[in-house]
Amino acid sequence: MATAQAQPHQTSGTTIGRDEAIRRTTRILRQLYHRERRWLASRSPEQTALLTQQGQLSLSEQLHYGELAFMLLRLKPCAIIDFQGDRSQLRDYIARAIIPTLRDLNTLGALDIVGGNCTESPDVCFPRRFCLTCSRIDGQLASPEVSSWTGAYVLYDETWPESVIWAKEHLLDPARTTVSEDELARGLDYPGSIPKTPEDMRSIIPVSYLGRMKCENGEWMSDRWECLTSFVVLERELPQIAIHRIRYQEIRMFDIEMQVNMDTSMIEFPM
Repeated sequence: MATAQAQPHQTSGTTIGRDEAIRRTTRILRQLYHRERRWLASRSPEQTALLTQQGQLSLSEQLHYGELAFMLLRLKPCAIIDFQGDRSQLRDYIARAIIPTLRDLNTLGALDIVGGNCTESPDVCFPRRFCLTCSRIDGQLASPEVSSWTGAYVLYDETWPESVIWAKEHLLDPARTTVSEDELARGLDYPGSIPKTPEDMRSIIPVSYLGRMKCENGEWMSDRWECLTSFVVLERELPQIAIHRIRYQEIRMFDIEMQVNMDTSMIEFPM
């Protein structure tokens, strides 16, 4: 297991208020968005084609600032950072975009927050102490939908036992060779499941949470909605999306607006 080090800058028992903690976190997430955009813009046409799987994916689907924001809110125990189209580019992306961001975030996460309250919502917990770690999957790990996770990176929170235990047991244990889709759904907080029967195959609905982040002056940083996270559900699981979406809309705390996009074109309706 290779861990990308992102040690926080030294602090001296500094305390800050809740609103200041949210403001600083939002600023760091904006910086991450800019780092990701600069990194994507630096790719050659050949590298871009690999990242987008020859144009099948949009470049915005390679952004991870939304996943970090959801983890900071303690909505999901872990996140996987991956370019399935070309993992050879991941190490450079991690070094240039993710590690500097984690260093800044973890410096903030080591501070004492005056007025921090994790009891206002049963799901969201911020501001709080945290320490995000990014580790590479080195074992020969596969899941039913992905033939190999080797080379992808796992983001987890060292201060959250559920996060640490799940990441190390299910993704980072070199002796483990498989992880089920149900286990992935629990660790990544996906509300749906993959199809297991021919009937399920006819009721798949891809779901994307799309977002736009605001600048400090209130203007949008992008003129289009971009992918924050995505997963699939079955038609019968749609009621779960309503609850899940409400929780995840707390990302607005960081000046990120969110909307849900569901593609029902894959559903086969009876004649």
